[in-house]
Amino acid sequence: MQSAGINHGDLDHMMVYDAFAHLPIWGLEDLGFCARGEAPAFIEDGNTRPGGPLPLDTNGGGLSYMHSGMYGMYALQESVRQMRGTAPAQVPGAKVSLCLGVGGMFAASGCIVMGNELP
Repeated sequence: MQSAGINHGDLDHMMVYDAFAHLPIWGLEDLGFCARGEAPAFIEDGNTRPGGPLPLDTNGGGLSYMHSGMYGMYALQESVRQMRGTAPAQVPGAKVSLCLGVGGMFAASGCIVMGNELP
């Protein structure tokens, strides 16, 4: 996030590739939103649900939306829709979205930050 010039509080929306149920937990912790072991409680407290401070996987995530074997493209698509204001579960006023993907048996990752306003 540092290379994008943003901090945690700048995010309005987040997508984490979730081919397995633990990946959103790891994503929140690896990106510094929670300390190790604290993400389950962060999620349980409602921080990542619609209306929470950090809506996460608003398309339902790969485990419920669909998983074609290329789900990362759908996560990116949801971030784009959020930034365009056209997502079915639109986050009101969303200006910045982060999309995190992992692959290669967790040996590779990619992170993209999208925004809908010029700096």
